[in-house]
Amino acid sequence: MKEWWKNLSKRAKLFIYLGVFVAICVGAFLIPHGKKETFDAANEFILSPIIKIPKIGPVDLSISKAVLYLWAAVIIICIVSLYINRRLIHSKKAKPSRFQVTLEGLYDLTHNQIANSVMKVGADVWFPYIAGSFTFILILNFLGLIPLPVGEGGQLAFYAPTGNLYVAVAFGLSTFVLTHYAGIRAKGGIKYVKGWAVKEAPPVMKQFIFATHVLSEFFRLISLSVRLFANLLAGHMLLAVLFAMALLFQSYFFAGVFSVGSAVIYLFEVFVAAIQAFIFAILSAAYIGGALEEGH
Repeated sequence: MKEWWKNLSKRAKLFIYLGVFVAICVGAFLIPHGKKETFDAANEFILSPIIKIPKIGPVDLSISKAVLYLWAAVIIICIVSLYINRRLIHSKKAKPSRFQVTLEGLYDLTHNQIANSVMKVGADVWFPYIAGSFTFILILNFLGLIPLPVGEGGQLAFYAPTGNLYVAVAFGLSTFVLTHYAGIRAKGGIKYVKGWAVKEAPPVMKQFIFATHVLSEFFRLISLSVRLFANLLAGHMLLAVLFAMALLFQSYFFAGVFSVGSAVIYLFEVFVAAIQAFIFAILSAAYIGGALEEGH
């Protein structure tokens, strides 16, 4: 058998591979379908309370899966921080481990490539917030790519906590508030607000520039929040739709096709999860650094 296979030409082997592939596809298409199932992709993004807590006025304090993801990210950061403190800082090994090299790479990325490269002043002071927001969002985004029992009926499912508008707005508000806090603390409230208008501009133009700048400050908040929210929500919604279509067609052939599509989208989502954390951190550094500059 081995000799026979070796004597075949490359073209013959290619036709055999192609024939086997076509046979598998036809077989998957003709195999009797499984039990009919229904799946609503939109239900995966509904935040039903897992632990119901009475409201305090209009504020609902119930524990949802978004809150569980936030807690999980905090726990991961605490555990990794304790590990770094006990194992790496006090380590006497001459050769660093792969974990240490990875951490040093993340430190270099947040400190040199984000904070120092974007902020002309205040980079060392605001580096902890820039690095903290980058790390927190990165872990949240990667957690959203791990199937956990948070779906309907406790089934394994993907959920993007940063794809929740409230979570994204909370991150955006943090940068928005700290940007103005940094500017007011460095220059004083009156001087900071006066810096929103160009001194050399005519009075009417100066008022127009000031109003435009005030409007742009709120658009920064929208930009930070919606960019993070929309990108993560779109990817996870697409994964959920592909899964729903596989159930809808009730065919092993189409299930395989949609599974391959889901794998491609999943790999792309890994890239999106990292790049969105990077973009949020670099925009936060740009906004805070801009508020500290004298020409602001």
